[in-house]
Amino acid sequence: MSDYARYGHEARIRRASPGERMRIGLCAIGWFLLVVAFLLGLPILAALPPWLLAALGALALVLALPAFLLLRALRRRRGLDEAGSPGTWVRCSFASVLLVGAAVGAPVYYLSYRVEAAPLLLPQATLTNGEKTVVFQAMVHVGSEGFYKSVVYDLEVALAGGYRLYYEGVQPSTPEADRWFSEMLAGGKDLSANYKELAGACGLEFQLDWFEPLVADMKARPERHVTADVTTAEMKAEFDRLAAADPAFAASFRKQPAQPAPAEAAADDGPLDLLLDGFRNGTDGQKRIAGLVCRGVFSIALDPRNPRPDAQIDRVILDFRNAKLVERILAEQNPRIFITYGGAHLKGVLALLQQHDPRWTVASVKWIRGIGAPEHFDRPL
Repeated sequence: MSDYARYGHEARIRRASPGERMRIGLCAIGWFLLVVAFLLGLPILAALPPWLLAALGALALVLALPAFLLLRALRRRRGLDEAGSPGTWVRCSFASVLLVGAAVGAPVYYLSYRVEAAPLLLPQATLTNGEKTVVFQAMVHVGSEGFYKSVVYDLEVALAGGYRLYYEGVQPSTPEADRWFSEMLAGGKDLSANYKELAGACGLEFQLDWFEPLVADMKARPERHVTADVTTAEMKAEFDRLAAADPAFAASFRKQPAQPAPAEAAADDGPLDLLLDGFRNGTDGQKRIAGLVCRGVFSIALDPRNPRPDAQIDRVILDFRNAKLVERILAEQNPRIFITYGGAHLKGVLALLQQHDPRWTVASVKWIRGIGAPEHFDRPL
């Protein structure tokens, strides 16, 4: 800006009314905040593929149009000659680009903040009725390295203290039941393989990879390790029983489209497959952003403070398995049991134990962080 133009601009501001000066000041602050927000989102935008950037640019221009038309109508009502000037369109377009860029970066920053400010905490609850002690460690299939290290350490200590270890894991049985389980609850896919790849995409670890230190003890003392879960045949039998006895249960599944066979499912990728495909083909920057988003989404979705939506299938995957687990606990001869199971089972297991014996109570709780940023450090030696 030339000295003459700057002095003219300053003179106009001095002649403006207090209300006009306030408007000018607020506009300046708004532009400043918008530019800062866009600059914060710039690292996210830089990692996006060119076609997506082009789509966002087109979206920004489309969003600028109604703002331009509204601003032109307001300025014409005030009798301003430059109501429809090209400069107004340029300013609207520029503001829209800044706004879209900030909007793209904001969710990523929020999810990253959420992981650190409100981390996913999983309980290790000690339950007792005075005669028997059950340590229930809530688990996640995909979590941080530190979480699994802590759990494995506690399992080793429990073994040294004479505990019997109970593990979660639906067991295979007949080909028909295994196929039903895969199609009904796993989308016809290998859950472990998907979890393992998802862990890599999120910068996290897969649960089963961290139980290797216990394999030697499982071989040496198999009686101390129990897969305390049902078989696929038992789950299918319970599903069929509920479908025959409860019309509402049966109707909830008739409304759903038929599940594809495994061969068809491979050709019809779901959201998880699309996410994993995008991760495989992404750049390093895109993978880092995917990890930030994935960890944030997991931290919110798996937070035990969030109410779990009601689903008819929970009567099989939660209620039925809880009842079978409690039967094992009550029949167990060892008075000390350490259980690693999904956190959603804890409330139901405790309620069933208390129905059998009101003395069951939570003696203590230890909280362990389940998801956090990966801690892999590197420096030239």
